[in-house]
Amino acid sequence: MKHSLWVAALLGTVGTTGFAEQGQMSAGLGLSTVGPQLQLGYKYSNNIGFRGFFAGGISESRSQTESDIKYDAKANLGGIGLLVDYYPMNNGLKLSGGLFKSNTDITMKSTITAPTTVGNTSYTSGTIDGKVEFARDVSPMIAVGYDYNLGSNWTLGAELGAILNDGFKATATATGPITQADLDAEMKDLQDALSSTKMLPYISVMATYRF
Repeated sequence: MKHSLWVAALLGTVGTTGFAEQGQMSAGLGLSTVGPQLQLGYKYSNNIGFRGFFAGGISESRSQTESDIKYDAKANLGGIGLLVDYYPMNNGLKLSGGLFKSNTDITMKSTITAPTTVGNTSYTSGTIDGKVEFARDVSPMIAVGYDYNLGSNWTLGAELGAILNDGFKATATATGPITQADLDAEMKDLQDALSSTKMLPYISVMATYRF
């Protein structure tokens, strides 16, 4: 019986030693599916923590063709997240939920100089300006993760979850002879494809320092 109690006490110590204590602050740097992240956290109790992160700094420009229309596109990745963490086993395992404010979008521009079909009409001039962004400006976010202790102050954490953005929305305007009716018809197929996906996968790896 004494040996059993000793083993149980030892396991309990291993499960909690080195993880953030009540009232402890943390700062971290990492990478995720919404871009590089800077994170600040606060451990309110042994089971509850709060985090805020900023992600961004990544943009990419390229030319792409949609329905035979060539666009110059620029993609921006990022956003701001606020999360509450629940530690059910008082160790590194955490269940998280919160909100994500998106700064992620794709802007597109096309200048028509040759016969091009937009909607149901062929045009030889005009410009199209389009944008693709989250259907929700602020989206619910859920994740499960684990923080692995690397010493008395450092942890390496990983998370897997989803941003429930209800898909993406596409908007566009046109100048010149292109009518809004033809532009709306052109954008319909793109909007249908973007609406079919209701969430964005969220994966992150984060190195955190506690102080």
